[in-house]
Amino acid sequence: MIRALEVQSSLGIEFPSCIKIMVRSQVSCGFWMGLPLPFCRSFLPKEDTTFLLEDEKGEQCEVKYIAYKSGLSAGWKKFAVTHNLIEGDVLVYILKANVSNEVDGALSLLNLEAHTEQITPVTPSPKTKRSKHTEPLSLTVVEKKHKKTPPSSRSIPPSQLSSHRIEHSGNDSEEVGSEVLEGSRPSKPVLLFQEVKAFEEFRIVVKGLCIDSELPDDVRASYYKLCLDRKQFLHDGLREGLYYKLVAGMIGETVSIANEIKNCKPTTTKEEFGVWDDSLRSFELLGMKVGFLRDRIHTLATLVSEGALDMKRYVEARNEQKRIKDEIKKLTEKISELKENARKFERISGSLKRKAEKYEHRFRDALGTP
Repeated sequence: MIRALEVQSSLGIEFPSCIKIMVRSQVSCGFWMGLPLPFCRSFLPKEDTTFLLEDEKGEQCEVKYIAYKSGLSAGWKKFAVTHNLIEGDVLVYILKANVSNEVDGALSLLNLEAHTEQITPVTPSPKTKRSKHTEPLSLTVVEKKHKKTPPSSRSIPPSQLSSHRIEHSGNDSEEVGSEVLEGSRPSKPVLLFQEVKAFEEFRIVVKGLCIDSELPDDVRASYYKLCLDRKQFLHDGLREGLYYKLVAGMIGETVSIANEIKNCKPTTTKEEFGVWDDSLRSFELLGMKVGFLRDRIHTLATLVSEGALDMKRYVEARNEQKRIKDEIKKLTEKISELKENARKFERISGSLKRKAEKYEHRFRDALGTP
């Protein structure tokens, strides 16, 4: 996860991105890839369309984006199987173009030194029509279970990320970087959390730099609620020298995991809890105060584990009850049908009985004739 955040933080603002940790339903069964809702709302189209996924090697695959479900469907299974994705893999999605069906160059995400030239973002005009591949995405697996990271993808220490970007961003990089940092500094004194009385006063400041602009408003609001619950800034204990985009990525992922925890069910798997805990443990090692979320995960995982047998028996009993009720309904409908048929044939037999008796009398009369 730390490596994925480093990759994400190395990107310019012209490349919107998000991080996804693979779970079983995405790589081994179901093959439905849901994307973070804030990312979809901010950068993806509001109607169904076809995406062009491109991995770090430049290989491409078409997938169907379902807008109202905020996820990838047809084509995702092929991509996942082709790339041998497994549970626990961490992927970075990077939006590389908005209107053109041409991918703007191959971007090597695993080798941060690939950023050797400035890329000018494409801004669509209101009259520009969307082509078939309206949102080419670059996708990279940055971490795999039980697999060694290739030499070309060795991690750059977070403390070196800022200097790395300056070194490869051109002659004017120092000046531009200074302007960006200065423009991001808060205009008002930084408040202690106890002094923050409302969300409007809440500012995410890292080493004197306000990073509010790096996060959507809904993510900031959710993060504020987490901090309010703990009565402290969760990022206060971060290590020195962390790149501000890395911090923003950790905050965004923390909010996402907190929402996942809030919406989890007794049927949530042990593996899903494990993926969340692994991510939070990485953040905790960097100084994020997320121990309370890890404690909540452990509590929920324990409850799920302890109640697993009873839950399984309950589900089986509930399914059997439903089966029996369905069978009773079918039999009731069959009995009603049989009763109706019985009444119909009773009427028919009554009419035929009278006719039969009439013919019987006539027959007897005929026998009595000399």
